[in-house]
Amino acid sequence: MRRFSATIFSIAALFLVAFVIMGASPLQDERPPQPFFQDFFSGTVLLQGTTPPQGTLLIACIDDCDTVFQSPSYSLKADGSFDKLEVAPSSEALIGHTIYFYLVNEHGRVRAEETRLYIGVFDFYVQDLTFLKALPVFDPDLTPQPTPTASLPVAGDPALAQVPKLALMAGAAAVVAGAGLILATKRKVS
Repeated sequence: MRRFSATIFSIAALFLVAFVIMGASPLQDERPPQPFFQDFFSGTVLLQGTTPPQGTLLIACIDDCDTVFQSPSYSLKADGSFDKLEVAPSSEALIGHTIYFYLVNEHGRVRAEETRLYIGVFDFYVQDLTFLKALPVFDPDLTPQPTPTASLPVAGDPALAQVPKLALMAGAAAVVAGAGLILATKRKVS
């Protein structure tokens, strides 16, 4: 009987140790990695109360288009609608960040009044967009002008003939002034 009790006690102790070991794990400071996916948006666009021209491009950006995330452009349909505008950043850290929508042309972009949060759960959302500002247009005043480059004088230019004469006259004047100063200081010393 004593041996039987010792065996039962040993088995119970082994189970207890096994349960403790199974429960022991490193502490996690953050949530475990979760899969994240793209969000898709569909809807209609109004540009200053009217339908934008067919082929106008729509993009979605998270936080900042240039440094964070910009979606591929979507060409609007004739009725101003779009479907399956894909927002698929490569960083899970962008979940919960703001999505901004822009109409884009070759002269710039204009932002929609509406925004969304990036969820990242492979879902389809309806988002109608309103743009109060007009699309940018060509402005010749904002066109960068070419920077003039330095160039050598053109042979045969009459102004070139004046340069050596002026240089010789300035040099001669400097020599005369210098000689006059030397003579003036020698006369004072004697």
